[in-house]
Amino acid sequence: MLKVQSDTYSFPDAFVGEQLVAATRSVAPKDDRTKRLVAATKDWNGIAVTDSPVVPFLGFTRQEALRLILEPYLGKDIDLYHWRKTAFLQKLLTDRPSKWLPPPFKTYDELLVAAADSTVHTLESRTASTRIEDWQWKNFNALQMQHPIGRAGLLKFFLSIADKPQSGTRYSPRAATPRHGPAMRFVANLADWDDSILLIPGGQSGQPGSSHYTDQFSYWFDAKPIVQPFTDAAEARTKRHTLTLKPAP
Repeated sequence: MLKVQSDTYSFPDAFVGEQLVAATRSVAPKDDRTKRLVAATKDWNGIAVTDSPVVPFLGFTRQEALRLILEPYLGKDIDLYHWRKTAFLQKLLTDRPSKWLPPPFKTYDELLVAAADSTVHTLESRTASTRIEDWQWKNFNALQMQHPIGRAGLLKFFLSIADKPQSGTRYSPRAATPRHGPAMRFVANLADWDDSILLIPGGQSGQPGSSHYTDQFSYWFDAKPIVQPFTDAAEARTKRHTLTLKPAP
């Protein structure tokens, strides 16, 4: 079950990738970088790893395709529309109704390829680089778990967990965006509760400077197991420290 929770397959990106590869059989991209990324998409397995430029390429292509379709109706308010927009695009690209196809496009293949050509310029702008090698997913999906007063400088170093390149997307079982992720990873062993797994993003102490402030982060981040005892006897065998809270005199 922990392996399932760490799965970084991204279905919406894999779907758009399949549609785009098929589209380029009848419509040629104008940008050579688009052609190279489409060629890489053909061999992509749908796993969103940090060193892949295909993942941001398909993610931004999906967003650009939605913009081209919806902007005639929503105008500048398009960014306010979030509800089921991924399912909406999948439905359009599957059924391809002509009434939703915006001018000047004659086919959805033309629209997808145009979106992909536009995306390479977006990636260039976002990374300040023309090199595909600089468009890897890690440059767009670094974890930013920031403390309210630890957003910059030394306080960020001591208080925040930030700038950690991570695999997965918001659509993966391992849901991962810079500011979104699972609040915990939990696997219950119903045959032996004391063999269950529980991981939290930081640590068991909220005190900066404590050895337990971030001691579970690497386990949570990499989906490595920490056995969580349930019974008093199992807890007594495994506990190393006890923190006792007492009321002020």
